[in-house]
This record gives sequence, structure tokens and C-alpha cells, in this order.
Amino acid sequence: MAGASEVLTDVAESVLAAEVRVDRRMPVLWRAERAGTENCPSPVEWLRPGGTFFSVAVTSLEGYVRDEPDLLPCFTLAVLALNESISRRIGEVTAAYTGFLLNRVHEAQVEERRRIARDLHDRLGERLSLGLRQLDLLEISSEEPASPSDSRSRADLARKVLADAMQRLRLVTADLREEPVTSLEKALIRYLDSATGGAEVRLRVNGDEAWASPAILDEVFLMIREAVRNALAHGAPQLVLINVDLAPHELRASVEDDGRGFVLATSPESGFMGTGLVSMRERAALLGGRLKVSSTPGSGTSVELVVSLPGHRDE
Repeated sequence: MAGASEVLTDVAESVLAAEVRVDRRMPVLWRAERAGTENCPSPVEWLRPGGTFFSVAVTSLEGYVRDEPDLLPCFTLAVLALNESISRRIGEVTAAYTGFLLNRVHEAQVEERRRIARDLHDRLGERLSLGLRQLDLLEISSEEPASPSDSRSRADLARKVLADAMQRLRLVTADLREEPVTSLEKALIRYLDSATGGAEVRLRVNGDEAWASPAILDEVFLMIREAVRNALAHGAPQLVLINVDLAPHELRASVEDDGRGFVLATSPESGFMGTGLVSMRERAALLGGRLKVSSTPGSGTSVELVVSLPGHRDE
């Protein structure tokens, strides 16, 4: 209504001035977008109401001209001003929407770089640091009297650590080549087919995956996969249970194992925080969700994830 009022003001002032005059101040729609609204309107959303408004206004003005032909020049000027004012506002919305999309793309690119940095740090940093320490020890031992077996053992350990780092690098690059997740259940099944090792893994997915956006499904898959990797790599479990429950308003996922467990940390410096746990918490926070990890030495580990969903359109 505010935008329509501005357009009609442009029309009235143009008729009074006997020339097309359109207010060059920032129009209402543009101001609303610049104010930071998350629901930035698409230009397509304004084409139909803009066209309808134009038709209604022209039809209304035509009623005055029909009985007074002398008003035809004013009618022509009013139509030109009406078209110019509406077109300018739709143009401003188009520019605003384009900027909005560019900002979203930039944010997505920045977040993707952060995700890659987290993956490289979590999966490679620790192993490369350990390998470097072993090489430093080997260099020190070469300058001091030491048994050949000690040197060989340090060299073998450094080689093993670096080989493990290379394997983790392959996993990271493989993730970058993967297509986005379109079915959470199918993506988990594909992963479990190649990663279960000696443990029994049971998967249950309940609910309609259409209630969650592809971006959320992709992040949830990465977090569940990381939790399963941690359990298999560090917990030596006999059984791993994966449950995913989807509702229109919420996604809940859990990974539970009966492995060896660990002492839960309250900070990165106070205990176990490796193997992707920090990265998982960051991912959950970015989705506006909550990640809870429970573990007791000798009694297994439980990872629970809760993510709010916008709600299905039929609800």
C-alpha cells in the first residue's frame, strides 16, 4: 500500500507539472530490502501485482476521460508517469534481489571454505603434527648414540602416520567430489556398506525427508558419518545404532555404540575433543541445532543431534 501511494503521488505530480516526474528517492520496496529483511522479494513476485495495479489505475483514469475528451493529454501523461513509476520500482527490486542473491552466494562460498578448512584441520592436522614430531625425534637420535632398532621404529612410525594422513586427505578430496545428498537414508547406506568393519551397524530412518532442505540433509549426513567414523575408529564397538526421526518441525538423529567410551571434555584442552567432534558441533551450530555427546569409559558413546525445521507447507 505504501508503494502504491508513492506511485499515485508520482502520477499526480506529473499531471500537475505537465511532464513525467518520478520521485528519485529510494522507493519503499528497496528500503524494506535494505533494512535487512530475510524474505527479500523476487522480481517475479512483483510483476503480477505491478501489472494488476497498472490495469486498475488505467481503467479508473479512463472513466474520467470518456466523458471529457479534453483530458486526453492529461490521461496520456498520467499513463506514462504510471508506467515509469512502476517500472522504476520493479527495476529497484530487481537490483536489490540480485544483490541479495550475490550476498547469499558469497556467504555460501565462505562457509564452504570454512568447512574445507575444518575438514583439513580435523583429519590431517593432528596426524601431520605427530609425523613431524617423529621425524624430529629421528633427527635428534641420529645425532646421539642410539640403537638401530630405535631409529627404525621411529622411522616406521613416522611413515605409518604420514600414510594415515594421506588416506585422510583422500577422504577429504573424495568428499569434495561427492554430489550433494538428495536422500539421507541412501547416502548413509552407501557409506555403511564400505565402512562398518567388524561392527554390526543398524540404521533406521523414520519420516519424510522432504520436510528437510537438501542443505540440512547434506550437513546432517556429514555429522552422522563423522560420529560413526569416530565410533568405529576409536571405540571398537560390537554394535552401532543410527536413528533418524523427521517431523515437519524437527529432525532428530542419534548414533549410539557399545564401545570403550572416553572421558568427556568440557573444553578442547581438558580432554578428548578430537576426531571431528569440534567440527560436528560447529556444523550443528551453523544449522541452529544442538549436538549432545555422552560417554563413559567402558560404557560406550551416544551422540544426539536436534535441528529445527521450518515446517511442511501442508501443516
